[in-house]
Amino acid sequence: MNLVMLAIGGALGAISRYEVVNLFQKKSSFPFSTLTVNLIGSALLGVVMALFVETQLFYTFFAVGFLGAFTTFSTFSVESMKLIQEHQWLTFILYLTTTLTGSILTFSLTFFLF
Repeated sequence: MNLVMLAIGGALGAISRYEVVNLFQKKSSFPFSTLTVNLIGSALLGVVMALFVETQLFYTFFAVGFLGAFTTFSTFSVESMKLIQEHQWLTFILYLTTTLTGSILTFSLTFFLF
């Protein structure tokens, strides 16, 4: 049953990420779509870890499946390298800083609020 919940959560998370990315048509060199999904995902993971970590099935579905597919460290890495290759140093530093600190802060904020 855990594998089924993981697969369903992962499929829904991947579809959700795809839809969020489509909201941000490439109009800027700053990767807003990836930043958005990672910040939202970190915030939601904080809620799940605070409230549902003991509920194995829900945790597997939402934290591992949905949020695992929704958030994307690999795309963050690719976009960071692209900014480096294009010598967009200020954008790279801003992206790196906002992604790392923002993800930790949104997770922490929601974890401690719930």
